[in-house]
Amino acid sequence: MTDESGTRVPSAEAVGEVGATDGHTEAVEVFFDDLDAFGMLYHGRFAALLERAITRYFAGLGMSLGHPDLNVVVRELLVVFERPVTRIGPVDVTFRLGRLGRTSAEFAFRIHSGEHTHAHGRRVIVKIDPRTAVPEPWTDKTREILERDLVSLR
Repeated sequence: MTDESGTRVPSAEAVGEVGATDGHTEAVEVFFDDLDAFGMLYHGRFAALLERAITRYFAGLGMSLGHPDLNVVVRELLVVFERPVTRIGPVDVTFRLGRLGRTSAEFAFRIHSGEHTHAHGRRVIVKIDPRTAVPEPWTDKTREILERDLVSLR
């Protein structure tokens, strides 16, 4: 798909658009220092909002830093910007599991305020052994949780 200027834009399917009934939603805060000189959320902070939301989700499951299934690295991050965030305060981050591999997981996400989508995209992570940095499989328990809680309801 291309926009009016002829620039190639990823399709909704390519970025795994997240609907209102998909996956899980966490409210996260936008702070004053997240804004740029134009009073908009700095583009690099969208990734931080996603990280805050996913971290809060796992913490709610009792999984904190040091848990074996939280030793992950980001392999890919795609963010499509739709509408700027121009205020401090809460925004919602909705995310779902797009694909769960043996050692990787792909999440589709949407950052929004009510019905207004600010950004959407996908993030692929790989679970690693922290000592060797070699990919290792998810535990059965985490695999079960992710498949139960974060699979799209479509």
